[in-house]
Amino acid sequence: MEKEYGGYLPLELSKGRPYYTGDDVIALNAGRYAITYAIEDAGWKKIYLPYWLCDTVKDAIHICLPDVEIGYYHIDDQLLPTDVTLYDQEGILWVNYFGLQSELVIEHLVQQFHGQIIIDNTQSFFTKPHLQAWQVYSCRKFFGVSDGSYVIHHNIRHREIAERCSSIYSLHLLHSLERGTNYSYSLNKENETRLGFCGPSAMSRLTSGILSSINYEQMQETRNKNLAALHQILSPYNEFPVFRSAPAMSYPFLWKEKQLKNALIQSKIYVPTLWTETLENPGSSCWERYLSEHLCILPIDQRYDTSDMEYIGNTVLNLINETSL
Repeated sequence: MEKEYGGYLPLELSKGRPYYTGDDVIALNAGRYAITYAIEDAGWKKIYLPYWLCDTVKDAIHICLPDVEIGYYHIDDQLLPTDVTLYDQEGILWVNYFGLQSELVIEHLVQQFHGQIIIDNTQSFFTKPHLQAWQVYSCRKFFGVSDGSYVIHHNIRHREIAERCSSIYSLHLLHSLERGTNYSYSLNKENETRLGFCGPSAMSRLTSGILSSINYEQMQETRNKNLAALHQILSPYNEFPVFRSAPAMSYPFLWKEKQLKNALIQSKIYVPTLWTETLENPGSSCWERYLSEHLCILPIDQRYDTSDMEYIGNTVLNLINETSL
């Protein structure tokens, strides 16, 4: 962009640094395209995806890499791959669900698959990259931006990718400051739909500027505190199999009564379903369908504090008692 002088003052953001920088980092517009970039960088002809995953990844691979074959695998009760054997020019995408797996687990997976693995950290922005694996990160799941992702690998190949502007797709973020996130929910969904068919591009300058202004240390601390506070209340009832203290995307609460999810939404605690495609896929296991149907994704992000977690946790407990009557 050519330098300009004078005129009105633009949006001002503090000039810091993005969380991920360096020669091993590629900044893109969405996590699904970070995954296709990693597959292409690895030169794989086949990629294995978990059944418990949204179709956006599959669709992006079909569009961007139509010659790449897709296979599927199940996850066990610890959310780890089962029955996958890789050959030359094949790889596996493993999701670090909610960022709750330890570095030891990730190290084991990298060794098990001899580095032929993409660690999907789109739900785990602050998990440290592993030098012998590809990893992808999503910015929109953790911060108020309209695009943004990273793909990281040691000596990753850089290729020229066009940049698109994101300002016209960011109106919902400005509205949220004045009217709350529900006011422009439809605009947010339009942006999500746009990312599904726009194809890969470099991270926009607006997103890069926002990400350079964030206090990452404070955000990690807030998410850690909120996760711990909610877990202290709900851990005796939570069936979710994996937990560790981490600045996670959200708190996964698994409960046997599936009507709890609707009851929470009626109480204005909005919980998404991950992922409806799994419920409709006849190849999914009972365990994977159970996760999609019963899991409540509770917010713990930097908008909230421990008093909010107490409210959410106690609301869940009250609804559990009601739905169990």
